[in-house]
Amino acid sequence: MMNFIFRAIVTLLSVALTQAPAYATPLEQSPFYPNGAYYHLDGKLVMGRIENIYYSDVEQLKGIGVPAKIDTGADTTSIHAINISIHSQHPALAKLEGEVLLKAIAERFGDPDTEWWLESFDTPERNINATVKFDLVHPQTGELLSLERPLARLSGIQGRGDHGILYRPVVELALSSGDITVNTAVNLTDRSAFSYSILIGKTFLREQAWVDSSYDYLQQEPLAKILGTKETAYLDTLPLAVSMSLNNRRSSLNATNIEIDAKKKQVSFEVVASNKKTKVYTLPLLKILKIGDKYHPMVNMPISFGEEAKHIELVLRDRSMRSTQLRLGKEALNQYFLIDLSAEHLADKPLKSAIEQAKQAPLMITPEEQINIDGVWLAAEPSFAVSTSLLRVKSLKTLERSDQKRPIAAFSATDVQGKVYVFEQAIDRNISVGEVTRPVIKPTLSFSNSRRQTDIALELASADDPEMLSIGEKFVEGPLLVNTRTTNILDKRNAIRAGYVEQATVEGLSIPVKLDTGADVSSMHAENIKRFEQDGKAMVTFTYKNADGLRQEFTREVVDKMVIKARVGEQANSRPVVLMNVQLGEVIETVRVNLQNRENFSYSMILGKNFLRHGFVVSSDGGFILTKQP
Repeated sequence: MMNFIFRAIVTLLSVALTQAPAYATPLEQSPFYPNGAYYHLDGKLVMGRIENIYYSDVEQLKGIGVPAKIDTGADTTSIHAINISIHSQHPALAKLEGEVLLKAIAERFGDPDTEWWLESFDTPERNINATVKFDLVHPQTGELLSLERPLARLSGIQGRGDHGILYRPVVELALSSGDITVNTAVNLTDRSAFSYSILIGKTFLREQAWVDSSYDYLQQEPLAKILGTKETAYLDTLPLAVSMSLNNRRSSLNATNIEIDAKKKQVSFEVVASNKKTKVYTLPLLKILKIGDKYHPMVNMPISFGEEAKHIELVLRDRSMRSTQLRLGKEALNQYFLIDLSAEHLADKPLKSAIEQAKQAPLMITPEEQINIDGVWLAAEPSFAVSTSLLRVKSLKTLERSDQKRPIAAFSATDVQGKVYVFEQAIDRNISVGEVTRPVIKPTLSFSNSRRQTDIALELASADDPEMLSIGEKFVEGPLLVNTRTTNILDKRNAIRAGYVEQATVEGLSIPVKLDTGADVSSMHAENIKRFEQDGKAMVTFTYKNADGLRQEFTREVVDKMVIKARVGEQANSRPVVLMNVQLGEVIETVRVNLQNRENFSYSMILGKNFLRHGFVVSSDGGFILTKQP
């Protein structure tokens, strides 16, 4: 039986609507620990693609979670550090510093891949006797925390393009997540250009954890507190009307008179509350975020919801024309909250947790769902704007028939594969919204192995509101929870165990692929890339080949382009994105794949989150768990 608590939560939250799936474990039988519930599979922790990581041996950061990307494609663990200095007392190296010193160590003792650091340092000739001094940035206060550790070894990172090997100093730190603590090697580098200051790689994950890339903050889900769709939060004593975004990652705070002191790395601003009271703050500047063509500073502030304060990263911007002063984005929601679509102002009382709410047997949905209506799978999403669920359709007519007691709604809708289907449903009643009258039908819906009928209003889709089933608060009786950490929770597969390398079939070619939870989009080796236009569409031809001698020419439509962020010392680059058919085990999906020259990498293709989210949990312990090595 599956030992994933999140599947148990889905079962318990759906118990009013469906019989529990056979793979679910009752929540009461799942493993609990003093600080909450943690998910395990085969005795190892299951981590989401993003999780909080704790510095166990840094006193100033104990108990403070730092968001980190969990990356099965990374050999080493990496943390953001600044003011890095390295000094060696070895006679031949004592006068060298920085990158020059690291290269000299590699040349004298061997490339990082030779594992020279595992040999004895007993002799003076081999004892590097090097120390690394560096600063960590406190994620909440911006304070610099100075640390000093012995140089454990070097890390050699293959640069993109022609950048060669980039060397990083490696030290040992104790890092924790869930119920595990690992004394692990971490390389120190400037990660200021990246979204997360920590990258957890195989040095931490090996023999410790699986990674489910369909989830962010998986460990936080059972601990999440339940908010209503309308809340009042407090910044000190300032009341803030709160709204939630299911699409934007960042949270934003209404701020005016913003002034940035670049030298002090501080920002001063005035907060205007819902009662029009104001207060001026001066805080450390976390970073400056570009949104559209404008730049906005970011800070970290404690926001109180009832009796609980949460540290939230906030983008400062003028929200005076908005109805709320604080908008919570997905990052904050993922770390701390679930949303009850059927309730308001829950923070007026002590907030309930997901585990407490599970006893009331509500339904849980996510920002992206698929629901079967009379045999057709349609895209669905929760909505704060509608009470009765609303299906926006391609065409809509009302028919009167002599053999029917009630009028008929004849409409067409596009399924998740892009096929158009025609429906005819008896109209149960009509509802008026402003000057618009919407027919209401009562179709049979299928989800979570259940079938039920519910009211669905119909409306013609528009350019601003395309075809979609918007799920309203009356979708079910009782609480209706929105979980932003994942997608398609109503149709979750059993966990598919896989190694970090597997044999996949890509457009008929059987090739070894690397499973990389750190990559958003899958990537494939491509040479001789030539772009052209055909019938008004952007096209590309390219050659795929690998070390086994396989070679195939492809012509594909370019469906997108990706700009890849650069590591320090590299330049960003743009890649064409095409659609490719991929099969791994029994899972077959058409996914977006970006094209790049991967001849300097060990594997000619990586499968990223856009494929792995279809049920895979990935191990860093070895390869070919799911498939046979050829």
